[in-house]
Amino acid sequence: MVNKQNIMSFLDYNYTPFRIKQCIIRLIVIWILSIALCFIGTFSLLLVCLISFFNIAISTVFCILIIKFRKAKISRFLCDGLTFLYIAIILNMASYRIISLQISDNWILALIFLVLLFLCICFFILIVYFNIKSDKYNVKSIIKKSLSFPLLGGVCGIVVAKLFLQNISQNSAVLIFSINTLLLSFIVSIGSLALLKAFLIRYIKKADDN
Repeated sequence: MVNKQNIMSFLDYNYTPFRIKQCIIRLIVIWILSIALCFIGTFSLLLVCLISFFNIAISTVFCILIIKFRKAKISRFLCDGLTFLYIAIILNMASYRIISLQISDNWILALIFLVLLFLCICFFILIVYFNIKSDKYNVKSIIKKSLSFPLLGGVCGIVVAKLFLQNISQNSAVLIFSINTLLLSFIVSIGSLALLKAFLIRYIKKADDN
């Protein structure tokens, strides 16, 4: 069982208050990146519909946070978590669509890339769990951030991409750019851990009420 005080240290670690301007800027960045994604490779009406739906949904959530909950601590974490998770997914999909410039659409490859991203996030959550348990988020502690797993995920992405491209005369620059984008999605996903903080706030509040 994790000590409640340790959880509170994690929630307070590098905390900054919710700012409306920052939230709006992040929303603009999300729209720009998602629109750019739609222009990579062949046109896909399904992708445009999905991107539009999630962009509107996230925009709605951000507007609610700004209007009703801008003073709540959880708003900071929801804004951070949703932003970085969504951008990580966009970059992950961009990586696949860049590779698809050289191969026909292969949803198995796209799924593998998303699974690698999911595993990367799970790995980060596991690290955070042990850090909380060891009270490493205390102000006196120094957290050493490791990018070993994102790098490992990038290597796995390279191997998988090579398997799909092995019989094709490929442009190395396209492959390298795709893998770098995939690796960047893994690194950006670190920010999605703010959603874990939002969950822990609700968990502690519920536990206190009981």
